[in-house]
Amino acid sequence: MDSTISQTNDSGKTRLPLIDSSPGTEPSEAAINPESDGNRSSGLETISPSRAGDFKQCPLLFRFRAIDRLPEPVTPALARGTTAHLALERLFDLEATERTSEQLFDLFRQEWAKLRLTDEYSSLFADLEEERQWGIDSLRVVANYLEMEDPTGFDPVEREMMISEDLGEVVVRGILDRLDETPDGKLVIVDYKTGSGPPERYAIPAFFALKTYAMLVRRRLGRTPVELRLLYLGNSSVYSIEVDRNTIEGVERHILALVAAIRNALEKDQHGEFSARDADRTTLALAAYAIGLVPLVRLSASMSRRSGLRHSGTGPSSYRAGTSVGSQDG
Repeated sequence: MDSTISQTNDSGKTRLPLIDSSPGTEPSEAAINPESDGNRSSGLETISPSRAGDFKQCPLLFRFRAIDRLPEPVTPALARGTTAHLALERLFDLEATERTSEQLFDLFRQEWAKLRLTDEYSSLFADLEEERQWGIDSLRVVANYLEMEDPTGFDPVEREMMISEDLGEVVVRGILDRLDETPDGKLVIVDYKTGSGPPERYAIPAFFALKTYAMLVRRRLGRTPVELRLLYLGNSSVYSIEVDRNTIEGVERHILALVAAIRNALEKDQHGEFSARDADRTTLALAAYAIGLVPLVRLSASMSRRSGLRHSGTGPSSYRAGTSVGSQDG
């Protein structure tokens, strides 16, 4: 199947050739175990789509997160994403006619009222005014969801679906935001992002995790998802790609190859194999930034000189309800 990526906006869809994908974002951790279980190679028992993506992007980033388990800072953006996911999950607990903007806003407020009492989030803001402004900005982002699809027009098959499958060499597990079914019975995997969508040519890497989830869903349900969708609430943009059995089988081989590479690095030298040999200055900097060790401003000059990455335009256009899985979301 010749996969393509489509960006949905007010003027329709544009399609680009599907280039090699990289990491996405997912919950869960890779589990590093120094002891062999007798059946699998030593060092790696389970892995999540996000941690597999970390190793694909930068082995050192994988080491920081999965092996050293360095603490990652809690940020307002992370708080917004966590709260929005919880609110959107609960939105579909309501009857279809009750899934209004007012209800969604109330659910966001309720979830944040609980999160802000936890040790992780209790000291996030300097004062109430800063928190209030964050809340206003967050509700604007959440409101964009209702511009992207009509939640009264469908019921998801699954929400926050915990899924785990044993590939023989490793267990892959994670949490899928949403699984939908189209009116003609086809499965669509949907993922929410509270940030802004990237320019089209940089959108493909985010699908790595979703393709991994498509593989897990096919193994679990015996049905092959036909489409993967990313909803970027930050700028009301949607990206989607079509997938088939061949795509998913390729992802499984890819995951197993990544696991073999991780184990090889672990067995050779847990420190050296995850350091400068596998990561140049740019990826080292990106790894440090990803877990909050250095601010972004220190990276901009290095990235623009060394990576060749250029940003043009303001990102994908927005689109309104009408292209979903009975409606749609990601």
